[in-house]
Amino acid sequence: MEHIHGGNITRAVERYNLKEENIIDFSANINFLGPPSQLLEEIRNNLAKIIHYPEPNSTTLKRKMGQYLDLEEKNLVIGNGAVELIYQLVKVIKPDLALVMAPTFSEYELAVKSCGGRVKYLRLEEEKGFKIDIEEVVANLDRVKIVFLCNPNNPTGTLIKKSELVDLIDYASRKDVFVIIDEAFIDFIDNPGNYTVIDLIVRYSNLFVLRSLTKFYAIPGLRLGYGAGTEELISKMELARDPWSVNFFAQLAGEIVLKDVEYQKETRRRISLEREFLYNSLKKIDGLKPFPPSANYIFIDIGASNFSSIELAEILARRGILIRDCSSYRGLGENYIRVAVKSRADNCFLLDNLREII
Repeated sequence: MEHIHGGNITRAVERYNLKEENIIDFSANINFLGPPSQLLEEIRNNLAKIIHYPEPNSTTLKRKMGQYLDLEEKNLVIGNGAVELIYQLVKVIKPDLALVMAPTFSEYELAVKSCGGRVKYLRLEEEKGFKIDIEEVVANLDRVKIVFLCNPNNPTGTLIKKSELVDLIDYASRKDVFVIIDEAFIDFIDNPGNYTVIDLIVRYSNLFVLRSLTKFYAIPGLRLGYGAGTEELISKMELARDPWSVNFFAQLAGEIVLKDVEYQKETRRRISLEREFLYNSLKKIDGLKPFPPSANYIFIDIGASNFSSIELAEILARRGILIRDCSSYRGLGENYIRVAVKSRADNCFLLDNLREII
């Protein structure tokens, strides 16, 4: 039940005797542009409001989120990060058996186990590019109460088309199986309309869609995510949650960033540019096999190098570069790492060090 994730700057400072300002963090998939400037200004302007409680259930943000997504307020729930909503959802559904891909985001299985449920794993094969086969998912739904899918998947970056997901959701609906689609990185991908199913929550009572605002808008310290589902499910989640879990500044951030169209466009442009550069550069380094990326991170097989993922992460960390050692992901050994897409200067620094080491 250990929670292992990237982005632990404090641990790196202590373990490697580094200065925080000298660390380049490729281990957490956060927008390298940083938060929108308007957001930082508004937080400074509203510091005095820290003396008040945040709005219960984030009602104002829900309303604005509904307008942004063209969904009803009653179909949305705001969370202290998407992870809070994963645990909240499992607490409400109480699944005795869940289907989880391997590898994928670890909190799905941890949430299920925290409520006494069991987990069935569907192992993704490298020979197939770690792609999720919907027919295999369907074939493994026997006695399953809930299935988790991450789209794009973390850490592999593979995508599932909307048409395939519709087939799964439709079949699962007839079998009384909840389908949870985690779209935490959907804002980073090209043509998200071909993959998102958030518009289908009004059509299927067994569908719940998760999203994160912390990654795209670079506010992980504030913790902000949201989910979309049926009015009945959302109502149960609201009743079961802790009061005031979303703080005032997170609520304020959500209201502001949704309006920042220019920031959204610039992020997608810059991420796409740097993603292509970093991917093509990694392919040229002997011993590395990067998988085609879709979001703001790249999954890499280092099996042909002379290093394990643990060793390479350690060497780079001592140089002030943090990468995600993927050995903690279920279904992966010590041959895989994940790196975030960052600025050109940071990407080049990583590439130079990888060339020198490998």
